[in-house]
Amino acid sequence: MSKFKIKVARIERASGSQADSQVCITFQIDRGTVNFRVPILLNVSDYDDTEMVRAARSTLHRTFVQLAAQTRDWNLSGKELRLLSGISLRARK
Repeated sequence: MSKFKIKVARIERASGSQADSQVCITFQIDRGTVNFRVPILLNVSDYDDTEMVRAARSTLHRTFVQLAAQTRDWNLSGKELRLLSGISLRARK
């Protein structure tokens, strides 16, 4: 399995009611046909301009760690996947 390519897609002031106090750092995540963006909002006053991207990367990491923990029970073993595939009603090619 190939690695994800993760890059900063854009950095901009956040829109909305707290726009003056927040910055939005958007990450572009790509791997093959999987492509998506993740916006990370940070308070401007919390970090120096030079540290914003590092702080956003840390927040992105924590977000995916939490997502992995929340979906841990969804993981199927190879045996379970084969069983599901075996009971599929779709025509085989």
